[in-house]
Amino acid sequence: MTATVDAPEAEWLLDLRADPGEAVRRLVAGSARFGRLAAAEPEDAAATLLHDAEPDIREAFGRGCLALLKSFRGTMLSLDRAAFTTALGRLAVLVAVVRRTTPRDTVVDLHRNYIAWNAFFETFVVDRGLDLRREYWRILALTQQEAEDAGLAHRRLMPLWLAVCGESGGSGQYDESYLRVALLGLRRLPLGAALSSNEDFVLHGLARWAAWRNPQKRDFLRQWHVLKGDYPHGADFWPARVEATIAATERELSERTKETAAAQETFPAAAWWREDVGAPARPITMKRRPSRAAEPPARERREEILRRVDQPLDGFRTTLDRLVADHRAYADATGDVFYLVRTACNIGMRLIERGPPEERTARGETAVRLAALSFEYSPIDPFPWGLLLRGLQTADRAGDAELVGWESIRRFPEDPHRRTQLATVLAEPLDRPWDAVPLLRDAIRLFPDNAQAPTQLAKLLADRLGRRDEALEVLRTAQHAGAADDLTTSLLHRLQRSRPRGAAPAPPPAARPAAASSTLDLPTAAARRVLFRFEQGLSRLDDVKALLDHHSPDAYLAYVGERTMARPAPVATTFALAFEAAARTGSTEALRALIRRARSLDGVLAGQAIAAMEGRVEPFPLDQIGTGGAARLRLLVDHFANTNAPAPPQRLLLLRDMAASFLSTDMAFPARLLPAA
Repeated sequence: MTATVDAPEAEWLLDLRADPGEAVRRLVAGSARFGRLAAAEPEDAAATLLHDAEPDIREAFGRGCLALLKSFRGTMLSLDRAAFTTALGRLAVLVAVVRRTTPRDTVVDLHRNYIAWNAFFETFVVDRGLDLRREYWRILALTQQEAEDAGLAHRRLMPLWLAVCGESGGSGQYDESYLRVALLGLRRLPLGAALSSNEDFVLHGLARWAAWRNPQKRDFLRQWHVLKGDYPHGADFWPARVEATIAATERELSERTKETAAAQETFPAAAWWREDVGAPARPITMKRRPSRAAEPPARERREEILRRVDQPLDGFRTTLDRLVADHRAYADATGDVFYLVRTACNIGMRLIERGPPEERTARGETAVRLAALSFEYSPIDPFPWGLLLRGLQTADRAGDAELVGWESIRRFPEDPHRRTQLATVLAEPLDRPWDAVPLLRDAIRLFPDNAQAPTQLAKLLADRLGRRDEALEVLRTAQHAGAADDLTTSLLHRLQRSRPRGAAPAPPPAARPAAASSTLDLPTAAARRVLFRFEQGLSRLDDVKALLDHHSPDAYLAYVGERTMARPAPVATTFALAFEAAARTGSTEALRALIRRARSLDGVLAGQAIAAMEGRVEPFPLDQIGTGGAARLRLLVDHFANTNAPAPPQRLLLLRDMAASFLSTDMAFPARLLPAA
């Protein structure tokens, strides 16, 4: 213990050694006596006292911080409003203390148990001034070396930082302050044994932000010059690396947007960046890849596997594993994850579409692993979801496929195909057609211009449940509404020619097939399922309460508790909760208040909700955006403008689902896809 501390400070240090949890509690509550440090902020006082403290004191402090964090995690969401408000203030102080002092045991636990901690802190994103998820991520960014020293993978957070870069500021899912945290995370990635620097990672993070969020020139160049100043290199170091980063980003941007209304081949910041580093302007049609420290595997290797995909899997499994390993090595060395995700999805989908029938299960499991790999490196990418669902079905994991189907609906409520895909799983491998019927009826109400849902529902009613007259009514209504295609017409003609047969009523609950077991732990998917069933009148409020009681605190589960009123939130600590309260009560004034303090994407959601309440259609106000949450919301707004659009109540419901879809999308999701060995 340092000899320069005053008596009250020395007393607190002794208390810390005797009872770490209580000493830290008094620190964050403001009741600790610190003598000459009495006016200091708690984090400054702690940092000063611990600077020269003995190792056992510092270890005790870490234990106390972790114990208090766990206490908050276990109790906060069950407090009443007054107690919750007090606890939230103290939790914010504790997070600031941990960020300043970085006690080893605490920060290692925050890394090691990312799933639980991220779910907890994500529940407290009140506004830009009080955002505990951002501050939690800042702690992770600053302490990645400590996590590696404790045996955790040294670059496991790289996909998180890249994803956050692409969604920070502008119309992204996070406000602009997150960009600084994400770039800090990329700069502070541990090097490991194989690499000497992090420049390529940071360049890819900056490029993602520039391409996805389209900043002003002055804002981009300011971020770039700050970044460049962090690395003492000569002028000749940057042109080749910047050109390689731009080229990779342009290819990804082109691939992701080529089938959208806003197809893009480049992004404005590319020209500013090339000009700043003195790189020649590169024609968009140029195919040659600039030289760089590492190169992705040649495309011919992927094409070779696709040519052999009809052969037995054992004949090319080693070749596939080697290709995936090389793609991972390239992504780990550069931060360029596009090639890895594209290759995994292309090969995975072809595997389950082709090949010998006796390999069906093995190919399905391989596809699931490729999908999990895609999520690991690109956690918010929508492309692997189709592969994942089909892979689970092919692998005879129908119970897992159902959970993933619900999670897919939760994350992408704007896509009607997520509902029809889940309905197929319910009706076929799970043999529960009666559960698929309400899901398809809901899809028809929400997406009245979609032809697949009424056709699928009619076929299910007629062929599986013996309800021909209902099926005919569904098809005729779809034709009248202009939501019919050739399959709809063909099925209508077939049923009109067929002879009515007796209905096959659903068996009583006791006689129905038991729910298929699942190897996955997806509380958010289970919550989306129970929310749907509750709102359809198929389950009771007690069922919702039981699910919420069974799982640890989570931002989406808190939202379900508020939406169903099974567990009302004491305070609206996320935009989704505030939006839900305003939308449920029909308060346009509350929504306008949200717009005044919301980031742009949240503001669009609130504006669309006001338009739905007032029975009008509001145009999409943001620039053409081909990726991320803004692109998803634009699809929904375009859907509202169609001739055969959903009614205002259904529009409002979709907007509520969209607001909730940004909750609980943590990057640890892939770890849950594969059963334990």
